[in-house]
Amino acid sequence: MTKRSISPRYILMAVAASAAICAAGYATFRDVRPAMVGPDTVMIPAGEVSFRPLGTFAQDGKVRTPTAVPIAVDAFEIMKYQVSRDQYAACVADQACAPVPAVGGQFPQTQVNWIDATAYAQWLSKQTRQTWRLPTEAEWQHAAAERYGDATAGPEALDPGERMLAQYAQGLLLRGTSSPTLRPPGGFGENSYGVADISGNVWEWTDGCVENGTIRADGSVAERESYCGVRVAGGVHRAAVIDFIRDASVGGCAVGLPPDHLGFRLVRDG
Repeated sequence: MTKRSISPRYILMAVAASAAICAAGYATFRDVRPAMVGPDTVMIPAGEVSFRPLGTFAQDGKVRTPTAVPIAVDAFEIMKYQVSRDQYAACVADQACAPVPAVGGQFPQTQVNWIDATAYAQWLSKQTRQTWRLPTEAEWQHAAAERYGDATAGPEALDPGERMLAQYAQGLLLRGTSSPTLRPPGGFGENSYGVADISGNVWEWTDGCVENGTIRADGSVAERESYCGVRVAGGVHRAAVIDFIRDASVGGCAVGLPPDHLGFRLVRDG
């Protein structure tokens, strides 16, 4: 019986097919691994907040503050605690988050910028197979459960420089003699919704952007334009901070009194 030679092309095709089968098997194995258990969350019921945009608005060429308007907020689920250093470190170890100066332990992760917080949300979404994101400004304000200071609600100075000084002074008044020393989770207590440390000394990144525009005589916004190179951080007073800044206490706060620390917590959509 005559032996038939196997062509090199056939061998290459067989090897490729075998590799594809192995790759498919590995992908299947990888996909069935259990998802990471997500952090503790608190359900915030639907409600309404009195909201005004943060930024620079003018009427007839003079700087003015828009009138606050009621905004409905749907129910949502938010982390009970701020993202900790240990939680963030897992993302860094996975090479999905950038290393930051503050590392290790259960203290809230600070010295993170808006970009870092967004990267962590994407990583956590992948690990838990759920959707995590930064809260909107209105969601953060609603989760705060009590009215917090608003750095845009101060005297309506005609000169932008005077207006900034007024906002700075109001921020000092709101913050009083609070200490910048970090505390462990729960160290600042819980609010009426059960959200911990939301009125502490760590300001939290939101997905909100600074806005500029014009207002009408009654204070309502006529035109507005978002500038998302500067993001809004929620805290005792709202702060406008450039999105790549990790430590606003030494610079990078776009207006008013800078936050003591920058951290974040996330909303879970599902």
